Amino acid sequence: MAAIAEIYTSLGGSPIVTPALAKRLGIQLRQSLHSQGIDTVDSQEILVNRIKHPTQVIYGSAIALKSASQLHQSTFELAEVILTNFRSLHLGDFTFELLPSGMLQFVLTDQGMANWLEEIICYPWKNTPIQDLAISPERFRIQYTHARCCSLLRLAHRDHLITLIESDLISLLPLKRDRISAAIPWLTVKGKLQFIERCEYQLLTQFVNIVDVLFSSSDSSSWEKLAEQLSQNFQLFYCQCRIWGEVKQNTPELAQARLGLVLITQILLQILLEEKLGIMAPVEL
Repeated sequence: MAAIAEIYTSLGGSPIVTPALAKRLGIQLRQSLHSQGIDTVDSQEILVNRIKHPTQVIYGSAIALKSASQLHQSTFELAEVILTNFRSLHLGDFTFELLPSGMLQFVLTDQGMANWLEEIICYPWKNTPIQDLAISPERFRIQYTHARCCSLLRLAHRDHLITLIESDLISLLPLKRDRISAAIPWLTVKGKLQFIERCEYQLLTQFVNIVDVLFSSSDSSSWEKLAEQLSQNFQLFYCQCRIWGEVKQNTPELAQARLGLVLITQILLQILLEEKLGIMAPVEL
């Protein structure tokens, strides 16, 4: 999947904003400053960093602290200006606040996470030709997890839990949900994420981290480590979170949401295996 590290890409001539939340927040903070006629801050200085949390997606930015003296404003006055303009850019995707330290904090909401998960599924990921189609003994577990995801999605397609484009689900990767099918029910009727287990939220936060790294300007990441962690977290999720049986029968929306996690795991593992590690992402073993 080549050339994914662009801020913008094109699909049918239309610009598509990066799905990397850290980069997107940085761009939007820049827009917040620009709307106030503040153009003295270099866009490269608007850094947004993940704040470690086991189940939530939280970002922080020190843009107000770094820019206040340069712009001859107090940190808190500048921060309020930024947040006032930032508020107009979002419809519930983030909650945000000014911390006593002067840092800006952004927390992804359940609605924001659901919107972002749909973006990842619909994003036009591109295939990368692979020369070496052999199974790597050193990376077998990662490849096994990818093949397991494909197997689960084929079964779900046959059981009408999820509708994918390819009927045989063998030749085309990444697997894609049929656009005419109903969206994955990520949220309950009360607007909360369907998920109930800690390992499900750990998988979600790892998705966000991987996409942020994929679209960052730095290419020094340990791709194998990221792939191994995703593989391990997926196996934990699969052991603890049932999809079929009573879950499918009694709470089909939860089963479908969990299959959404399987689909995104497949997409990201394929990127890591093929583009970053240069090895085959097998559909079956």
